[in-house]
Amino acid sequence: MLDRFFQSNFFAKRFSLEKHPKFPMLVFLILTSIINFLLCETIYFRILYSADQLYSPLVILDAFTGKGITHWYFPPSPYFFPDLILMSVLYFFVPFLYLPTMYGVVQMGFVTLGIYWVLNEFLSKSQSLLFLFYLQTLIIIFSFLGVVLKDNPFPFVYFFTNAHHSTGFFFSFFLVSVLGFNLRKQNWGISGNKRNLILRLFFYWIGFSLLYLSDRYSFCIGFLCFMTVYYFEIRKKNYRRLPKLPGWKLNFLILMFLLLNELSFYGIKQTLQIPNSFGILLKSISDKSVDRILFLSYTYLFDGSKHLFYQNGSLLLLISFCLFTVSKFPFRIRILLLTLIPVLLLLLIVVGRFTYLHPYPIRYLFPIWFFCFLGLSWFFQTICNRFPISLIFASFALWILVLSSFPKPRQAVAESFLKVTKQEVSYDFEKPIRFWSEGKKEPIPIDNLGKPYRWITGAFHTP
Repeated sequence: MLDRFFQSNFFAKRFSLEKHPKFPMLVFLILTSIINFLLCETIYFRILYSADQLYSPLVILDAFTGKGITHWYFPPSPYFFPDLILMSVLYFFVPFLYLPTMYGVVQMGFVTLGIYWVLNEFLSKSQSLLFLFYLQTLIIIFSFLGVVLKDNPFPFVYFFTNAHHSTGFFFSFFLVSVLGFNLRKQNWGISGNKRNLILRLFFYWIGFSLLYLSDRYSFCIGFLCFMTVYYFEIRKKNYRRLPKLPGWKLNFLILMFLLLNELSFYGIKQTLQIPNSFGILLKSISDKSVDRILFLSYTYLFDGSKHLFYQNGSLLLLISFCLFTVSKFPFRIRILLLTLIPVLLLLLIVVGRFTYLHPYPIRYLFPIWFFCFLGLSWFFQTICNRFPISLIFASFALWILVLSSFPKPRQAVAESFLKVTKQEVSYDFEKPIRFWSEGKKEPIPIDNLGKPYRWITGAFHTP
């Protein structure tokens, strides 16, 4: 009976993918956008509207109200592209006080479309849609688990955040995927002449350069993903592999790319106030012995693992589930996970312990959770591949009803910051007060000693 039920489809005759290939995807995007909007307005609201998340909308506000941006103390990754570009576009169409929420909704919409486009190279449209259904459902379920298990912080909020590496990572991953497809098709002889390939590579160069100048962390992750897949692909014996480039050409291109973009970034730092990450890192480790560095690295990871164990139950469940199913993940995802885990842990130590001190910068590990979700979605799509479209839409409608019943803290949060009358406030208050007053209030951030705190702020219009 169940088998017959899952083979049936209420929309099979009226809205089949064969007759109306765009309709199910359009309905899917509308329903998931409503779900993601509600997630941003309920479970993830306080995080998305915290001081760490309001850098982008306030920079855009200053830029478009004539105040300029040269007075800003930018983060180490200034997130010019694609974060600030997307935020700039939304500024003209979305009420200012809803920018962080709508940014998360639009970002997830682009992620959904990008994954759908990539999957269509391997799967049918119905299989791709089913994969996206499992991905979205997993995000919802683990978001609920984060609330039930009282996670601190919520590890999956980075699907919706701006200026926290996630947008750059998504863009980087998409560029790498498209580049791989084009190189592979060129190798098969079905993607036009070399002139067209050179033109495409030029656009990839521009895209990766903009990303490098805006978010070097995301660029490095994308570059590492590409080189990992490339390394394994060129060893294939069949015609479907990526074309192998001569070693000296590849090394020359990489060196030229890094040199030109580092020179460009140096020029940008002469105009804008962006921290010198490498200088801070070298200063931090210059007076420490190798033994001391290793000891601090070990204790940092140990403390982070305790935080994960006691305060991130949903993440522990995700990792545990992946350990039992990883053998069913696609080969590329398994290889990327094996490569990224040690690299990202190393970056976690370098950035969180020796450059910009942070007790638990979990956002640097976000690519691991993302690939875990992709792997699990693939796993479910292969073992439960007869899920009717009508039930997909019905389950999303049910999630919308459930999320609609959640408390919405928007008004309470806005009122709590607007009633603050002090001119000198802590870092946690400065940007939220500016945001909720839409720039009318301009408090000054200070540290514990009462001195000006110049960390990612536009409050100081003079040096």
